[in-house]
Amino acid sequence: MRIGIVGGTGSMGRGLALRWALMHDVWLGSRRVEKAETVSREYESVARGFYGNRMKGSIKGVLNADIPPLVEVVVLTLPPKHLIETVRQIKDKLTLQHVIVSVIVPMAREGKLFTYSPVVVSGKTAFEKSAAELVADEVGNIPVVSAFQTVPASYLGDIDSVLNVDVLVSGHDERALEMVTKVIQDIPNLRALRVGPLSNSKLVESITPLLLNAAILNNLKDPSIRIVPWFPSDFAEE
Repeated sequence: MRIGIVGGTGSMGRGLALRWALMHDVWLGSRRVEKAETVSREYESVARGFYGNRMKGSIKGVLNADIPPLVEVVVLTLPPKHLIETVRQIKDKLTLQHVIVSVIVPMAREGKLFTYSPVVVSGKTAFEKSAAELVADEVGNIPVVSAFQTVPASYLGDIDSVLNVDVLVSGHDERALEMVTKVIQDIPNLRALRVGPLSNSKLVESITPLLLNAAILNNLKDPSIRIVPWFPSDFAEE
């Protein structure tokens, strides 16, 4: 599959590119093509050094705005303040065959802790909608899926690490959900769990600042989420 990561030169883009390059062709986007090309060469070198002959994919760099025609899946890993502006730059190049994945977490730092901080659109704070829903508003009928907000970028970027965490996935479009579930689970030991419609993305996005605060206040390293079923003995089958 061909996957484009808009804003892909940051820590989240690095982790996703290194993991997906084992099986997929990855295009890293940046606002500056020189940066995209330099960073992508660095990431591809790391990936090829780790995977060796097992690596079937590639990592290449390109301008953010040039990603859509090259790929099937468009992953948004932008800082929230650049989200809407960048989506508006690429949306005319998107088609109904594309799937958009929003990894965006709108949050702000207050002192040493983090709070959920909704995206500002045209000078107004969009309190009622998640970042993923705002992307969906911009792109119309093109399917948007929300995922990866609770997976630490440091885990993904540590290519030696075994992840063993869950990715909470929200969205409406069945084809898009199936495609995103596949590319998530192409990363070994990641499990995609559907959590309902795209409106639930706001709940998932807001978990990230809570996880970061838990790490800061309790001296934890990069906490993430694993959903563990509980079966009370009273309801166990005999």
